[in-house]
Amino acid sequence: MIFVTIGTHPGQFDRLIKKIDEIAPQIDEEIIIQTGFTNYVPKNVKHFAFTDTLEPYYKKARLVICHSATSLLEFVLTQKKPIITVPRQKKFKEHINDHQVEFAEALQEKTGIKMILDIQEITPKLLQNYNKKPLIKKNNLLKLQSFFKKTFKEKANEGKN
Repeated sequence: MIFVTIGTHPGQFDRLIKKIDEIAPQIDEEIIIQTGFTNYVPKNVKHFAFTDTLEPYYKKARLVICHSATSLLEFVLTQKKPIITVPRQKKFKEHINDHQVEFAEALQEKTGIKMILDIQEITPKLLQNYNKKPLIKKNNLLKLQSFFKKTFKEKANEGKN
């Protein structure tokens, strides 16, 4: 099963949901999407807006596709399953800035998570064959910690100017 989750951010993420729904008929595997506040209603996959817990979907999934919120790191550390992250982007009015892109870039560099910025890179072949599990080595975990400290400090200082 492929599980797609876009979280609880109130902004739209139609771009990802539409793309998955568009290619779903070409994939011989169940796809379930947590659609959140997205207006687009999928026609080719099972879907729901919200639930109390995503844990059963994570456990059942062979592959998880998600936005690039901080919960992504928790998933990587606990689930040890293949994951593709598609950050929400400011230019598509999916978020107020590109912090998800920055976060996904850092995780991609330190864990091997596949990050996709151009939605056209999501193809049936990719989803059917993708099986790379992220790996966090102790050294990379320390680098991630350093990245977060630096990023949070920079963001805190932006508010002071």
